[in-house]
Amino acid sequence: MASFQAKQFSRLLKICALPFSFAVISPLGIALGQTAPPSPTVSDVQVAGRTARMLFLGAKEARAIVVLLPGGDGIIGLDTGGGIHRLGSNFLVRTFGQWAAQGFAVILPDAPNGTSLAGERHLPACADAISKAIDVGRSRAALPVWLIGTSAGTTAAVNGAAHLGSKVSGAVLTSSVTRTGRSGETIFDADPGSIAVPVLVVSNDHDTCAETPPGDGPMVLSTLTRSPRRELVMVTSSQTARRSDPCEGMSPHGYLGIEGMMVQRISEWIRAAGGH
Repeated sequence: MASFQAKQFSRLLKICALPFSFAVISPLGIALGQTAPPSPTVSDVQVAGRTARMLFLGAKEARAIVVLLPGGDGIIGLDTGGGIHRLGSNFLVRTFGQWAAQGFAVILPDAPNGTSLAGERHLPACADAISKAIDVGRSRAALPVWLIGTSAGTTAAVNGAAHLGSKVSGAVLTSSVTRTGRSGETIFDADPGSIAVPVLVVSNDHDTCAETPPGDGPMVLSTLTRSPRRELVMVTSSQTARRSDPCEGMSPHGYLGIEGMMVQRISEWIRAAGGH
């Protein structure tokens, strides 16, 4: 696919005419097919005998770190120069740079060894991988850490928040997987009742993905029995890309058309909940 300049990339997000899964994107949205600017750094860490590649982006006067946990199979195809080759349409992948603009240092981990995370996000190995991602961030900035998961990534966020103790200061779950589907797991397999930090749950009224029904939001909150602060936020957007699957990012499931508002509202909630 030919490269597009930043202005054209912005237009593509609105028109939604191209399949992003085939594009090589810059994590900052600078331009398709271009190398990321020098500020992001890539690290390879060992996780249970496998190699996990992670992208880190600092922010001026950052007061917290957010670890972004995308859905799908979790494979973003991160190369050594910071280019992302897969899951470019995912809500968290395509908003990567916006979180830094909100004053957060940002970590985006790839799946260890580039193998699918489907069915594995509730397991101890996934929590260990998240722990290593946190270590990468804290080696650069000793800050509170929040986990933000979307779609299948919400199971990973619950797992990390439930089992990593004081390493995690809070969690955000967007389009939570509450019904068993392609991955064979849900957030309930990851022990949400053990989470003892603030949790924000976000759903889109127009999300038609069978695995993430927005009506399950109250049920998700009811399982967070140890969380000192939990809240459900419902948003509304109905924009869908041509030929997009209802469980993929370029749809209400991935907050298409309201990405900036979503990042802003989540960031404000984190700050209000003590995420500095």
